[in-house]
Amino acid sequence: MQRMQQLDMIRGLAVLALLLMNIFAFAFPPDYAHSLRWSEVSPSATDTLLYNLQTLFIKGRFITLFSILFGVGLYLIAEKYGADYLKRRLYWLLLLGGIHGWLIWFGDILLWYALTGLFVLKRGYFQLAAAELWRKAIRFFCIGMIFPILISLMYLFSAVARDVELANTELIAQQIAIWTGPYLPQVIENLKLSALMALAFVLGILWYTVALMLLGIALYKTHWFELGYSTKQTALLFCGSLLLSCTVVWLDSLSHYMLTLNGILPWAYIAEVMMALSFASLLIKFRHSPWLQQWLAPCGRLALTLYLSQTLVMVLLFRVIKPEWFATLDRLQLLSIAIIMIGAQLLFSQLYTRYFQQGPVEWLWRRLSKRPEPYQTPEANSHQ
Repeated sequence: MQRMQQLDMIRGLAVLALLLMNIFAFAFPPDYAHSLRWSEVSPSATDTLLYNLQTLFIKGRFITLFSILFGVGLYLIAEKYGADYLKRRLYWLLLLGGIHGWLIWFGDILLWYALTGLFVLKRGYFQLAAAELWRKAIRFFCIGMIFPILISLMYLFSAVARDVELANTELIAQQIAIWTGPYLPQVIENLKLSALMALAFVLGILWYTVALMLLGIALYKTHWFELGYSTKQTALLFCGSLLLSCTVVWLDSLSHYMLTLNGILPWAYIAEVMMALSFASLLIKFRHSPWLQQWLAPCGRLALTLYLSQTLVMVLLFRVIKPEWFATLDRLQLLSIAIIMIGAQLLFSQLYTRYFQQGPVEWLWRRLSKRPEPYQTPEANSHQ
């Protein structure tokens, strides 16, 4: 099975651009990681502009791409090596996600991806035809939207729910002391946050992520990754997403950015999927670009290594090397740090893949999973 360059390019874009959102979760206390107004200090005009631009073009777009590509990756592994090998891969990813999320950074996605992948594998969804995958993806998406809809209605009809308390100087100092202080309290906080994430996973994240993974498999089975959408369809998806996101920005501004509506409103999720697909379609259109093949594709092959290295570098930076930066830098400064890190990862991937085909973490993951010979169906064996 020949490796598709466009899958690597899309994955490369996704893992690099994830940092444009995750940088705030590295540099702020967890409860305020993605909020514009979280302290008694009013946000600047620059911070507000950047926050709105993130809602329009970045928020959720690249984690959506990552989820879609993860589903494709699971399907390809199962097709080539069989379900037993894929199950071992997911069990090791489960362990890696636990270590990453509990011991290093609360924002881990690997643990939840592994659990979602095991759910998809257990339910036998890889064998479904594309039409059935589409139906199930839509169904799971609707289930995943139940919780955001309930929260939105609560904000609409309950004044108490809209009464958000801003962090005062004392609370901020306590959070800074936890996340830049001794290691053990940070682990305890990570475990508490992981328990809350487990609840959120059951209520919404699982179903939404399953929907995205099944969408990815359906798109692959219909050969969408070979051609993408037409130019007109790609533009319509992008503009439709932008229009939906503009309403989110407008409502956010009406609430004085107190409610972080870009992570709650159901149509914000629809906008994320639409724009993510338009980005992927655009990359597919330019899949023969030597520049994209040279720079983005290597990042896609090293996606797991890059994702984990982002955590290690950023955690060390904000908690050990420069703890005075934690919860003090503005959005422009943080985005500048993220862009520098993205540039460093582009260079690293370019140099590393000149000598190695797999990233170090990818190599270890495959080695631990004891990869077998390529799996062949009974029909293929009968023709040999």
